[in-house]
Amino acid sequence: MLKSVKLQNVMLQMGMDMNLIDYPEFSATGRDHRMPFVYDSEKNCHIVDKYNRVNFMTYYNCLQVSRWARYTGVTNFKLHLTMKGKVSVDLYEVYTASVNVCYNSLGSGVYKCDEVTEVVIDIPASDKALVGFRMNVLEDTEIYSGYYSAEIEEDRIRDVKISLATTTFKKQEYIKRNIGLIKKHVLYDGSDLKGHMFVHVIDNDRELDPAELDSEDLKIYMNNNVGGAGGFTRGMIEALKLEDQPTHVLLMDDDVMVMPESLFRTYYLLRLLKDEYKKCFLSGAMFDYDIRERQYEDVGFVHRADGSYGPVKSAMDMRKIDNVVANEGYNYDVDNAYAGWWYCCIPVEHIKERGLPLPVFVRGDDVEFSLRNKPGFITLNGICIWHVGFAGKFNAAMELYQVHRNSFVIQAASGICQDVDFLARIKTMFWKDITRFAYNNAELLIDSIEDYLKGPEYIMSLDGEKSLKEHNAKNEKLVPLAELGYAGNLPSDPYKYESMNKLRKVWYVLTINGHLLPNLFLKKTPQIIAYDWFFVPAKNYMKKTLVAVNDKAGIGVIRTINRKKCFALIKRYRKVIKLYKNTHVQVENAYKSKFAEMTSQSFWEKYLHI
Repeated sequence: MLKSVKLQNVMLQMGMDMNLIDYPEFSATGRDHRMPFVYDSEKNCHIVDKYNRVNFMTYYNCLQVSRWARYTGVTNFKLHLTMKGKVSVDLYEVYTASVNVCYNSLGSGVYKCDEVTEVVIDIPASDKALVGFRMNVLEDTEIYSGYYSAEIEEDRIRDVKISLATTTFKKQEYIKRNIGLIKKHVLYDGSDLKGHMFVHVIDNDRELDPAELDSEDLKIYMNNNVGGAGGFTRGMIEALKLEDQPTHVLLMDDDVMVMPESLFRTYYLLRLLKDEYKKCFLSGAMFDYDIRERQYEDVGFVHRADGSYGPVKSAMDMRKIDNVVANEGYNYDVDNAYAGWWYCCIPVEHIKERGLPLPVFVRGDDVEFSLRNKPGFITLNGICIWHVGFAGKFNAAMELYQVHRNSFVIQAASGICQDVDFLARIKTMFWKDITRFAYNNAELLIDSIEDYLKGPEYIMSLDGEKSLKEHNAKNEKLVPLAELGYAGNLPSDPYKYESMNKLRKVWYVLTINGHLLPNLFLKKTPQIIAYDWFFVPAKNYMKKTLVAVNDKAGIGVIRTINRKKCFALIKRYRKVIKLYKNTHVQVENAYKSKFAEMTSQSFWEKYLHI
């Protein structure tokens, strides 16, 4: 017997976060691409004035018919609008032909409701990726709600219970906001998620008040600061202890902006999945909180060429319909793919079958867990978060020490990424940092190899918070650019590429960019360079002083050539590389032998002191 099921809500103005009020292109646009609605709080509806034309063909309000059909097998799609007034509704297929976005009409109709009425519009079968609609308002109209539905055999609807785990540390402003939002707009009486979601808030800072925040659907757990890996693992353990056993664990960062609709779409999708997709990780997209239109990543992968982590897709501006369409055309069946834990929904059976994460504190835990399980990945527009502070922010201790140490650990312990040479990546980066006088960065790279070689017992007993503080102390101390004499615009663009001829390239390498030469060969005029990953040897060439800047944050640091530091680091680097070559096989075998223990619940309960 076929049953009608909700797929996703039509997002109106009040369904959007107020932080997105200036981005109507995510939901619906009217005249001059502005938000077309006026919200009437007394009637609890959105009013659209006569003769307005509202475009709902957007990131949140297009229906991914091909993806819903592929993931779930639903049929007979419909659009539901609860309204009062008179409108014409035009349905369209949205797709690309060559490089152009095309709109193919699927039909139109005029609907007049003298009282508040639910209008149900059949959506003709389509072989295109997206379906959307436009509305021509023929008289002042009240819109109360809307959603898309489809039909599926009743016995194929799954009983889904989601255990949401979010880990927080020093982010009370964000976590309290998200707790309040979830309580008010997700777990209210009568909600589709009421009884189907339980929230675990793991407080690594031990500052939240459980008496104030605990409820029947949400609990605060005091936890030692064991990083993201320890916090999310605590969430997994608590999920497995629930009397009403969850089917999925949803991991979500604390410093994110999330729409309630993302949680609802997660539930609507999971309960309808075909058997072939039921073990997939559902990976939510990460948008940039500072550049809110930009989707940065939904599924990532480890690059075989250099061992770096990055998104499968290019960053896209999701206000633009051509990017919404392009978002459909990606294949996640790539080598070494993973889902980041800013928003990742994991079937519990993976945890039961293959264990808990590795105790690596932060960075790499989500990569290893994905690659260990090889689950396959599914994504859906509108299942996403906006992440705070990841763009334009480079933390050397995190990116150079933590990432590389953990990359070695996860590769050795679980046998993933065997085709990736993480050591070669470190070698390349070491010489880059030496030649741009980033001696602290070079030291952090050496530390990452050295600490990995200490073996699994070191990692299993490590105070991650203390270790991170020690390595953070090695970060350069950036100050406002005004203190460095750059109060106005910078004299040159740190991100402008400059070329260098072959002779200079050879001289750059042979002299370690002037370290083997006396100062009289070096230019005294400082050169502006980027503080982060961006590396242009021509900017560094034969300079005595470099000014490394984070232009977006308006801060920087002066770097001066220091031969004593350079040669001491090279000596230590060669010693550690030799140690790696002599011992890495034994070290790898030691990690491999401890893998089952490191991912066991008994180890983690001892590690977490629970």
